[in-house]
This record gives sequence, C-alpha cells and structure tokens, in this order.
Amino acid sequence: MKRSVILATALLLFAAPLCLCAQNAPQESAPASTTQHFYHLKFIVEELSDTGTVTNTRTYQTTVSTGPNDPSQIIKTGSRVPIVTGSYSGSGSPLPNTQFQYIDLGVSIQVQHVAEIGDALKFNLRTDVSSMAKYSEIAGVNEPVIRQNTWSSDVLVPIGKPSVVFSSDDLDTKGKMQVEVTATPVE
Repeated sequence: MKRSVILATALLLFAAPLCLCAQNAPQESAPASTTQHFYHLKFIVEELSDTGTVTNTRTYQTTVSTGPNDPSQIIKTGSRVPIVTGSYSGSGSPLPNTQFQYIDLGVSIQVQHVAEIGDALKFNLRTDVSSMAKYSEIAGVNEPVIRQNTWSSDVLVPIGKPSVVFSSDDLDTKGKMQVEVTATPVE
C-alpha cells in the first residue's frame, strides 16, 4: 500500500509540470483566411487651382485581389523623353555624337499587399505623377524642367466611398495635386 501511494505521488509530481508546460505552450494561430475577394480600384488624379477649382482630371482603373498570394498591380502611362547627357567626337568624324538618357514622364500607380480590414481595404500605394513644366537654358542648351509628385504609403480606404489619399501643393503655383481612390467589390 505504501508503495502504491509513493508511486502515485511520484507520478503526480512528474506529470504536473508536463501539464503546466502544455497549458503555457504557445498556441498556433488559426490559419489565415484563404478566401480571395476582388475589388475594382478607381484612381482620380486631380490638379486644383488656387481657388480649389479642378483644372485637370485623369482617371485610372484596375482590379485587385486579396489573399495570401496577391500580385502587385501597376498602372503606367506616359512618355519617354530623351535628355542630352553629353557628346563626343568620334574617330575621324567632324560631327559630334550626342548621348541621351531617357526619363519616364506621366503617371505610375503601384498597388500591393491588399487586405480587407472590416469595412475598409488596406494596401500599399505608390503614386508618381511627373511632367515637363518648362524649358530652361543651361550653357546655351534648352533643358527640360521636370515637375514631379511622388507619394508612397499604406492607405486604408472605406469600401464604396471616394477617399483622397494623397495631396500636395504645387511648387510653381498656389494650386495643388491630389489622388482620390474608390474601392468597389467585384460581384
């Protein structure tokens, strides 16, 4: 009988820490939702005058998806502008050879890491809007002056409601430029 009590006590002493360890072990989190939803994103890039009147509007649209393997979406439109970077004389040729570098001007919108959070859509947004503002003479050569607005951030957009996500003053005027996004579920 004494042996049985000692054996039972020993088992309890060894089993108790094992039970406590099992209770304190970190629980594996529930697997992330693999449900994939699609959203139509409408981007409106607006230039506003100093009075707040819209002077120029451009609209860009794409469809994005949520889920663990959501691809990055890129909208890019514009022109490649040649910029003179130098010149040299070739061997035996009286004419100089001119070297160019090309600069992309226009609109570039990149969306990645799309996720649903309640009644909103969260994603990383990078927007670049650039254009030639004017030409300036440098050492007897007319060189373009590039105007550029670049924004990059994680944004949270209420589903179905237009939201201004980026806005900045125009450095040349008292106007401003802004980017508005509307996310609509694809049915």
